[in-house]
Amino acid sequence: MNIEIRLFATLREYGPKGLELGESFPMQLDEDATVLTVLKNLDIAADQAKIVMVNGVIINDHKHKLKTDDLLSIFPPVGGGVKK
Repeated sequence: MNIEIRLFATLREYGPKGLELGESFPMQLDEDATVLTVLKNLDIAADQAKIVMVNGVIINDHKHKLKTDDLLSIFPPVGGGVKK
């Protein structure tokens, strides 16, 4: 099956060379692939995938089974904000 992957912030370095901000790229996977399968294929540690979305919906389980034409978006942990 084919899915689209969009990596954000520091995780973009795990995608294809020259990946632009907000750009997605295709990945061919077996029919039983999960979010964890993709993380392993991209060599991204599971704890680095802080926010994971499939078709715009937040997924809290890395064992979530993917389907053909899904858009998988992966965000790293972020820091910052206002210190009080």
